Parts: sequence; structure tokens; C-alpha cells
Amino acid sequence: MHRARTSLLLASTLAAAVVAALVPPAVAQEASPSPSATASPAASPTASATATVGLRLTASVPTVLAGENVVLSGRATGPAGMPLAGEQLDVVSRTGGTTVSTVIGRVTTDADGVAALTWKPRTSSEYLLRRAVDPATSSDRRVVQVQPRLSGTIAPASVVVGSAATLRGALAPAYLGSRLQVQRRLADGSWRGVAMIGTDGAGVYSYRLVATSAGRQVYRVVLGVRQAYLGAASAPVALTVLADPTLRQGASGAAVRTLENLLLRQKGDVGRVDGVFDADLRHALTAFQKSQGLSRTGVYDVATRRRLSAPTAVRLRYPAAGRAVEIDLTKQVLYLSQGGVLQRVVDISSGNDQNYVSEGVTYKAFTPVGRFSIQRKIDGIRVSRLGELYRPAYFVQGWAIHGSPSVPTYPASHGCIRVTNSSQDRLFPLLTVSTPVSVYRS
Repeated sequence: MHRARTSLLLASTLAAAVVAALVPPAVAQEASPSPSATASPAASPTASATATVGLRLTASVPTVLAGENVVLSGRATGPAGMPLAGEQLDVVSRTGGTTVSTVIGRVTTDADGVAALTWKPRTSSEYLLRRAVDPATSSDRRVVQVQPRLSGTIAPASVVVGSAATLRGALAPAYLGSRLQVQRRLADGSWRGVAMIGTDGAGVYSYRLVATSAGRQVYRVVLGVRQAYLGAASAPVALTVLADPTLRQGASGAAVRTLENLLLRQKGDVGRVDGVFDADLRHALTAFQKSQGLSRTGVYDVATRRRLSAPTAVRLRYPAAGRAVEIDLTKQVLYLSQGGVLQRVVDISSGNDQNYVSEGVTYKAFTPVGRFSIQRKIDGIRVSRLGELYRPAYFVQGWAIHGSPSVPTYPASHGCIRVTNSSQDRLFPLLTVSTPVSVYRS
């Protein structure tokens, strides 16, 4: 008999332990009254009221897109399921993957015992209601998943082989430390990761793509699933990569027109924008190559294309309040500016520093360096002992900026600044008397 009582007592103890393990901590605490409450139930009206209060929570949606609202609705009932009005309830949130709970709001029930909180969640979270006067009384739990937004664009959308495009976009919300995978779509429709990138404090990302082969390429950016948020992917964006055509004088078409417009943005003296690679465009391209320290080929090659997509800004040495001219003898270019802002880059050829003989006298073909200004102009052709000068604008003694049928990529004149005749036609009206002219070596 003693052994049977012992076994029965042990079984009762184990059953009580299992129940205690399954009950949430708050409920378990409520089910274990203090010694004074056990001795005198009537002395604990709060405990009695708690036993008759029921809380129920519902969420308007199980999944919400980042930036949109979810409505968390609760209902409080008393004895016999009667609604409890005027009950203050705390809405509690716990982010997925964490153990810390936070009160995100307090609501008060209406005459029907109902209260609601409109909430814009940033993370996937678990929610519950809790009585303000008795936190041990809580509702069931509801989980709302957050679907982040992930955008993506690519620019330019069309490039040639060897050029670059930039894939950029933003993640919202801007989760700190998020890692995104850049993916490229394969021929079979599957996706292959090509890089892992991060976002800045505002959730913005940027990734530079270098086109190595011709064809249509499709990319997207993917955010992996975490406990605090669902996964996301940007919409696929396409990059068209064209074969690498080398453009030179004589070419025509859309690619040439694109080149003309690109050089215009860099203040190139391209002449007419007509999709024809003429002498004006060749000299404008050569002037760009000179100003950027590239080979002076006058051909639109890979190196020039890459630099034209990310050029080094021209810095004027002598910016002026009005119109001004700067001539860089090292780079063999002329810069025309207005109010300290670059307006035009012109191809030139200056003095070659070689000796020459004229009328039995030996001279040196040099271009003077210094600060000068336009002194006089001739709107026509001046025939000098050294040749013809087309529409010359003199800036010091006999040295002038003038048009010439020969403007090579190197210094070749007797000292004047040669530009093409068509360039001089465009420059001449702007080279007014007293316009500052600064000549230097960089």
C-alpha cells in the first residue's frame, strides 16, 4: 500500500511538470497564486476578474508590402462572453528572429469591446494584445510577414562591347547590413549570381557592369529570405550590348549621330549634327582625345569610347567674367569660355619650334606664351610672306588665331594658332576685339 501511494504521488508530480512546461510563462505565473491568495480567494478581486477576461487578436492581412498598413484588431470579453468597453490594451510586437518584445501602441475598446491599431510594419513580426492593468492576460498571437520592395534600373540601356552600364536601385525598408545578389539570366531561363553587393544607409545600391560580349543581357537583384523579412527580387532589366564598331571619317548612321551628341555634351566643335563622320567631327574627336591625354587618332576606338562615357572634366586655368580664350600648347587645344564656363573645345596646331628661313633670314617657329587679347581682325584672307591666313584674329603683334586647310595633330605652324577653316567660321564672330587670350603649356 505504501509503495502504491508513492507511485501515485510520483505520477502526479510528473504530470504537473509537463503541463507547466507547455503553458506560456505569463499564464503559468497566473496559475500559481501566492500563499496569501490561496488562503483567502476573496481577497484577490483582480485575479478573479482576470479569469473571466478574454482577448482575441486578428490581423487584416497575413503578408504586407513594405510601406503599406496592416490593421491589428482586438476584442475584449468578460463573463459569458459579454463585450468589455473601456479596456486599455497594449499592442505588443516581437520581430522575427529576436526575443525582445516592444509595445507599439495602446488602444481602448469601444462599446462592442473592439479596438484597432493601424500599423506600418518594417519587419516580419509576431503580435499580441495585453491588458494594460494586468499584463499577464494576453491574446492569441498573430504573425504578419513583411514583403520588402526592391527596385532596379540599368543605364544606359544600350552600350557597345567594352563599355559600362550601371545597375542601381533601392531596397525599402533600408535594412542595415543587407546583402543583395546581382543575378544574370542564362539561356535556359535560370539565374546565376554574378556579385554580392551592399546598400547604403538609405537602402540604395549601385553596381557597374562592363559589357564583354555582344547580345541582350538580362539582370536582376535579389534579397534573400530572413526571419525578419521575406525575400524580394527586382524586376528584370535588359542591357543591349552592341558589337564594337570603330568609327572613322566616312562613316554615317545612328552610331555617328550618337557620337556627335556625346561630343557636343563635352563642348566639342562638331559642326552640323547630321550622322555623317566628316572632317569637322574628326577634328572635334581629336580635340577631345588631346584634352583627355589619349592617342590623337581622330578615330572613335575603344579607349576613346570608354573615356567619353566617363571623361575628365576640363579645368580652365584663367576663368574670366566674360568671354575668354585659353590655348594649351601642350595639349594643342583651344578652350573658349563664357563667365568661367567652358563653351567649346577646338583642335589646333601651334608653332613647331623649328627654324625656318624667310627672305634669307632665319627665324624660329614659336608661339609666344603669356596673357594677351584680341587686337585686330580681318574678315577675309590675308596673304602674308608665310602663306594665307583665313579670317585671322591677331592677339599679339603678327600672331593670330586663323583658319587653315592643314591642322595636323601636332605643332606645325610658323607660330600662329591654326584651326580648320570651318572652325574659324564658327569662332570668328566670338573673337571680338579685347577678348582675353591666355597661352600656356600644361
